[in-house]
Amino acid sequence: MSDAPASILILGTRGIPAAHGGFETFAEKLALFLVARGWQVGVYCQKDVERVGTRFGTRRWNGIELIDVEVVDRGPVSTLEFDWLCVRHAARSKAVCLVLGYNGGAFLPWLRLAGRPILTNMDGIEWKRPKWSMPVRAWFWVNEWIAAWASNRLVADHPIIADHLAT
Repeated sequence: MSDAPASILILGTRGIPAAHGGFETFAEKLALFLVARGWQVGVYCQKDVERVGTRFGTRRWNGIELIDVEVVDRGPVSTLEFDWLCVRHAARSKAVCLVLGYNGGAFLPWLRLAGRPILTNMDGIEWKRPKWSMPVRAWFWVNEWIAAWASNRLVADHPIIADHLAT
């Protein structure tokens, strides 16, 4: 048995300290909880820049390793680039990967092929929401499907989402 502390990487948020929404708040509280219990925790943080200088950088915050990933700010495209870069980076680690949301689900098979354990909190059923255009809804549906099959475990934070995922 290894004496190394358990380690986890948190992907799928814009990063911590929380400033954007529910997943960021959850990531922050969970990371602090785990660090207090001896875990090694890394959280990927999107750093929007005009020009990439240093793609990956790290810093510490309250015992948590913050992994800054520079991407050129181009709206939703930069978020996809960020998700892809995080997955590629996480695939080289030995940590469990907790993915919050499935917007970058298309990239999760890369983690699976690398042998990383993947836990995915699937978020809502975004592809059913009429506020999105048909191409965006299709993208969400495909990502949800891929994330569901690529992940080792799915997390649902609402009974309706759990019922949906059971199908």
